[in-house]
Amino acid sequence: MSEVIYQNIRDSILSRKLKPNQRIKIQEIANHLGVSQTPVREAIQRLAAEKFLTISARSEVNVVEVGIEESQELAQMIEILDTNCIGKAIKDFPAGVLAEIKELTKKMIAQAKEKKIDLYIQLNQKIHTLVWETYGNTIIRQTLVQAQERLLIVENQYVYYFTDVEFLDKCVEDHTELVEAIEQKNTKQAEKILTRHWTYR
Repeated sequence: MSEVIYQNIRDSILSRKLKPNQRIKIQEIANHLGVSQTPVREAIQRLAAEKFLTISARSEVNVVEVGIEESQELAQMIEILDTNCIGKAIKDFPAGVLAEIKELTKKMIAQAKEKKIDLYIQLNQKIHTLVWETYGNTIIRQTLVQAQERLLIVENQYVYYFTDVEFLDKCVEDHTELVEAIEQKNTKQAEKILTRHWTYR
């Protein structure tokens, strides 16, 4: 039950159903699920350890708020890891993964044209995760995924970027060109694209 509660709260934070600084009431969750407070507290402690939630000295639980400065630092870290790893991965990039990325990119472009931002962000995240899985280093992949998930917590500035037409167009262009660079095994071009892609933030 603790695992189920953990996943539900975590997913709600990443999908922005739970907003930054929103208070989480343990008793309300326990009552809603018909369970004791113990599995809820276990899930809360785990999410707090992963920095999705904060627990005050008065034991108040709130959804974390990621500031602009931290989001920029996260994007910079992703850029450094991404651009350093893509070169090795691109040489033997799995054909099946590339085909999946191409298909997801088409769907993402369609969502962008229709201004379905939430679906666009989900596809965007999935594409990056697929690329990172080819890097062959579990620690680097987990670091990148966790950093990207933390960026998703940023509601005001993160979603604002994607509702800006110019920014959205740039991101779509980056993804389209990245697919081409991977297909052509053009390491320098892929690195260039990823550098500017994460710098936009």
